[in-house]
Amino acid sequence: MDEGLIEIAYHFVFDGDPPAEKRCIVRLDPHTLETAHDLDPPPPAWTALQVAQCSVCHLTARDYPHCPAALSLVEIMGEFGEFLSYAEVTATVRTRERTVTLTCPIQKALSSLVGLRMATSGCPILAKFKPMARFHLPFASTEETVFRSVSAYLLAQYFLRQRGHAADLDLDGLRATYDLIHEVNVGLANRLRVIPSGDAHLNAIVILDLLTHALPYSIEDKLAGIEHLFAPFLVNGQDAE
Repeated sequence: MDEGLIEIAYHFVFDGDPPAEKRCIVRLDPHTLETAHDLDPPPPAWTALQVAQCSVCHLTARDYPHCPAALSLVEIMGEFGEFLSYAEVTATVRTRERTVTLTCPIQKALSSLVGLRMATSGCPILAKFKPMARFHLPFASTEETVFRSVSAYLLAQYFLRQRGHAADLDLDGLRATYDLIHEVNVGLANRLRVIPSGDAHLNAIVILDLLTHALPYSIEDKLAGIEHLFAPFLVNGQDAE
């Protein structure tokens, strides 16, 4: 294995005698933060770009015969397509920095994996989540997700300003990004609904989309709830003048 790759390993253990196990390893290019789609045999028909193409997608079938986000889900469909949402699983995620374990319904565990694969799929809309994928935090709570997504967005604004561009400190662009990602989630869910299988993979996207759809409306409330954490910064700022 190329030592330069960033490896995130998911290990699922289902109750049974003997226990069933599934593994999925995501390997990210350290520069592009994308995963390779080395599929053999050729990708299934439901991954074709023009099948339930997202309403906000600007890709063309000439340049992208297959939807990058759909391609990222092929392996997950093959491994977990038969599972129902409520199946209990113990999921362990290993990265270079830490190991995280959670026992939960498979739909919750898969939503973390699906979100990671989609963000690093090469989809230009989902690509804005690449920084969060690089510092992947599996099974994050809503509060953690708000903290991470807002922090990543504001850091992007810092880099923009360093390059001479205007910085969006009002988070309008972040809200717009979540609106676009909601449309991507809808398109992917429409693709998967035509596949005869279990529903764990589909509900994993539904869970992601519930969070995606709610975040633009809850950012201000969530941020107000954690403002007190930044008191050491604020006391030396304008509030102290």
